[in-house]
Amino acid sequence: MNKYILIFDIKSDWHIGSGEEGGAYADALALKNHLQLPYLPGKSIKGLLRQAFDTAINNAWFADSNVLSDLFGYENEGEYSQGCIQISSAQLSESETDYFLENKGAIKHLFRILQSTAIDKKSGVAKKGALRSIEVVVPMKLRAELTVNGDFPEFQQWLEGALTLVTECGAKRHRGLGAVSVSCQVKGDS
Repeated sequence: MNKYILIFDIKSDWHIGSGEEGGAYADALALKNHLQLPYLPGKSIKGLLRQAFDTAINNAWFADSNVLSDLFGYENEGEYSQGCIQISSAQLSESETDYFLENKGAIKHLFRILQSTAIDKKSGVAKKGALRSIEVVVPMKLRAELTVNGDFPEFQQWLEGALTLVTECGAKRHRGLGAVSVSCQVKGDS
């Protein structure tokens, strides 16, 4: 079993939706943990990595074409395999979390509201009822743990290559949110 720390250096505002509305505050709230701090869910990270590995495989970066199903599993006509990687949610560091626990009033500075409206192309005027607001999280670094339950001697090389393909995370990433660079360390390295 090999363990890695994934470091998400999020360089722009980002949004992972909670599915909740905030009334007059915002139409869409950011996902928060039980401490009201932002995080990237492990399931979302696994999806980003699966997409990156799929792109790498389609471009012949890896000699082993079964890498995707071995690592991430598969589902096909009632047949199911979990895959051999597990990923925790990406969180702030322990010291940052401690700071926000001691200074709960500072948590509000991790979020801000972005507003947008749809414009009628013919008149150039905002469409009625088109003002939308979204709660976003400010840029930050988050860390997740990735565990590989299996023998893949080339995994670190594969991971480092695939991570170069992860450049955005969260919702509205094709509209400028969630620019990210991701790196990894073997757990235990400094």
